Amino acid sequence: MSKAVIELRDVVRRYPGDPPVESLREVTLRVEPGELLAVMGPSGSGKTTLLHIAGTLDRPSSGSVRIDGVDTSSMNDGQLSGFRATRLGFVFQQFYLIEGMTVLDNVAAGLLYRGVDGRQRRRQAAVALERVGLGHRLVHRPAQLSGGERQRTAIARAVVGRPKVVLADEPTGNLDSASGIAIVELLRDLHRDGTTVIVITHSPVVAGAMDRRVELMDGRVERDTGGPSHA
Repeated sequence: MSKAVIELRDVVRRYPGDPPVESLREVTLRVEPGELLAVMGPSGSGKTTLLHIAGTLDRPSSGSVRIDGVDTSSMNDGQLSGFRATRLGFVFQQFYLIEGMTVLDNVAAGLLYRGVDGRQRRRQAAVALERVGLGHRLVHRPAQLSGGERQRTAIARAVVGRPKVVLADEPTGNLDSASGIAIVELLRDLHRDGTTVIVITHSPVVAGAMDRRVELMDGRVERDTGGPSHA
């Protein structure tokens, strides 16, 4: 069996309260290299928590998270930041672009944790922007872009370091339908280039464009259309 790019085993995420709230309940999920995966579920089902745990942005209350075969539980926050920077890229519903910077510099910022010098960062950023169809927008500011172009910029920032996995949280949520379809096609293009893509979505249209679908309900995996955890 190949080494999973992401593997969650019996993951629980519990938040303090009276009573405590369990956002994830004994979730086991294995993602193989090169998969195109949608995680679906209603609001409050644990989708975003799952993305944060799988992307090491948050830690589980119990259970284990392995990225590219490496157990992340013993890493401190600084080690995790460096580890994420070399393996994972993130795209969010909110674009999180810095308005005072050009599109080129926003994307180049995705390489800051890799220790790449400024000139090389900008060179790689230009390549990433060309890859998402924005090679003509390098010196524009985010305010000068459409919503779809802003999300393409955010995707370029996520992939500028050529990560093995891109995790996207509702990447079409703030876009009109035409722009949303274009973003889905872009994610599929990245997948065809060899990137593993995991998309959190409530949209059946977006989920239908993915090869595998995992459905969450009340913090548990209710359905999985593929993968060894439900073989």
